[in-house]
Amino acid sequence: MKPASTPPLTSRLADLPPSGTIAVTGRVRELRARGVDVVNLGGGLAEPSAPCLAEPIAFAASCNVGGHPAGEADLRAALASKLLRDQGLTYDPTSEIVVTTGAKQAVLPALLSFLEHRDEVLVLDPCWVSYAPAIRLAGGVAVPVSLRAEDGFRLDASAFAQAVTPRTRAIVLNTPHNPTGRVFTSHELAGVAALARARDLWVLSDESFDKFVFDGHRHVSIATFDGMRSRTVVLQSFSKAFALPGLRVGYIAAPEALCASIVRFNEHVITCVSPLMQSVALAALGDEAAWTAQLLERMRAKREVAAQALARIPLLRSTPCQGTFYAFADVRGIEPSSQAFADRVLKAGVAVTPGIAFGAAAEGHVRINLVGPLTDIEEGLLRLQAALG
Repeated sequence: MKPASTPPLTSRLADLPPSGTIAVTGRVRELRARGVDVVNLGGGLAEPSAPCLAEPIAFAASCNVGGHPAGEADLRAALASKLLRDQGLTYDPTSEIVVTTGAKQAVLPALLSFLEHRDEVLVLDPCWVSYAPAIRLAGGVAVPVSLRAEDGFRLDASAFAQAVTPRTRAIVLNTPHNPTGRVFTSHELAGVAALARARDLWVLSDESFDKFVFDGHRHVSIATFDGMRSRTVVLQSFSKAFALPGLRVGYIAAPEALCASIVRFNEHVITCVSPLMQSVALAALGDEAAWTAQLLERMRAKREVAAQALARIPLLRSTPCQGTFYAFADVRGIEPSSQAFADRVLKAGVAVTPGIAFGAAAEGHVRINLVGPLTDIEEGLLRLQAALG
């Protein structure tokens, strides 16, 4: 008997591009499975790892029912305190903060809350690989606004203004910026804020790297500008500043109506974020001050090692990142494309992420992840130097 055919699927998911960052890790996994020695500077687990927190395990035994779809009350209260302490932003923890399953899950319901079919969203080019697919899933159209390498990837409000059409509903920002490492200044953000107010736009502000800022730069949330709190969705995560990517806990701070919309999404899609994971997040917040200082000290050392090593490679140009834990190197003097460069150095046993994964404006660059152990970073950079020497 002829096997029954599979019913047709929609293009909604089939046409989504794969994640360029996850693809690098997948390639590393395949090579290692074949016994190939590869240092992964495309991604990896954070080092140092967050302190071991045993108390949440006991808490798990008491979780006989699902938690609140907006998040546990004590965690939301702690997050409201953190936002007030860090940025002077006041949010009602009972109605203006929602805990999400990581930062990725937070993006989609936020977009679904204010996008109708074919509405446009302005996104930075380059930007994190998952923004445009999330916009597409929400029925919208991502419109890239280029950050030019020749201008140091400066945020230019006039470029955003030129991209606005009657269909534009929102702007997606990310500062400190993945992948370039820029920390956008108050002056840069003020221009975007003025445009958002003038054109009545939402702003989704991904601030997941807020603690990774160096050399006197300062992270500023666009929600702190006049008239912006009521139109800004602040997004943060425990994956970066707390070195807990496996926790899969993020959160949104936003006006009450939008948060209520996201809570309805959670009710039907995830019910709630695991109460056990939320208890780990709450415990991590209690260690934030000491932990952040330790993490930044270690990251500064890695950043300095990377800057010195990359400076020794002829025809490669790189400046130390202002924020995040990435080095973003210009390789146009070495290879015609970022993918060709990544393929070349992978043969030497080191993986990096080609800039084209983040958008056309990142072509000719590669992103080097500095989150892992210093010994791995040093070894990877040595292999990079050897491959290009």
